[in-house]
Amino acid sequence: MRLIFAGTPAIAAQALRKLSAVHEVALVITREDAPVGRKQILTPSPVAQVADELGLPVEKTTNLSNQLEALKSVEADLAVVVAFGALVPRVALDLFPWWNIHYSLLPAWRGATPLQHSMMNNQGIGITIFELEQGLDTGPIISSKPMEIAPTETAGEALIRFTDVATNLLLDSLAKLPAATAQQGASSHAPKLDRNSARVDFEFPADRLAWQINAMNPEPAAWTTLSGQPVKLLRAKSLGQVDWQTIDAFGEPGELWLSESRALLGCGEGTRLELLEIQPAGKKPMKAVDFIRGQQGAVKFV
Repeated sequence: MRLIFAGTPAIAAQALRKLSAVHEVALVITREDAPVGRKQILTPSPVAQVADELGLPVEKTTNLSNQLEALKSVEADLAVVVAFGALVPRVALDLFPWWNIHYSLLPAWRGATPLQHSMMNNQGIGITIFELEQGLDTGPIISSKPMEIAPTETAGEALIRFTDVATNLLLDSLAKLPAATAQQGASSHAPKLDRNSARVDFEFPADRLAWQINAMNPEPAAWTTLSGQPVKLLRAKSLGQVDWQTIDAFGEPGELWLSESRALLGCGEGTRLELLEIQPAGKKPMKAVDFIRGQQGAVKFV
């Protein structure tokens, strides 16, 4: 099948590489080169780099309305979108079908961060291939697949794994061309995550906090403060229902201590989670047990 591919980040490049091995990718669309790193060096997107490696033609833009002639000239059968980062306007949607890889089970978590919100809420976890229309992630479903998140898996890790499964599902759908079906059920919204939404409230139970911490890694990273300085909480695991009062004397919400070579964190409703990875202000990420061993007894996050 003759395809157009639109995407920008590393997960999209991952999908492009696999897709181009099976189908003819006649045109790649990605965002313009952007400054990267401390020196702000202007750098092509991961998709642009893979397209260049594969010898595929590339258009760099965030405004597809200005690329209509290029889109028409390709004479594509279909366009595939993976984390492009810009809207596809109606004039482009009218040219041919646009299929999108979405990182939740629609209609759950329409929006910018579906995987993270499905992780944080432990609901709607999966992938959906759907056809774009003008509404936000409202188009008919081509195929979908429920997925699971491992107890300590971060959003960054899950995105890579989900993309591999989603690309296989996409390839299967391109081969079979199943009839699209309308979305059914209540919808939920997954807005872009920011620093405020990443602040940890230790009054919540451990399950919810572990979901939040892992879902926020790598961006924007769950955080709290210690002695007035920000501390990133990068990876955690809930320890379930345990009678902690018979085990240790610690456990106030926000309290971190060492227990049998584990860094335990007090959470709401008398629950605990095991904090696995942490990043104190001005330092590199480190194991939470190494951090607490360097402290004078238990510490209290606020």
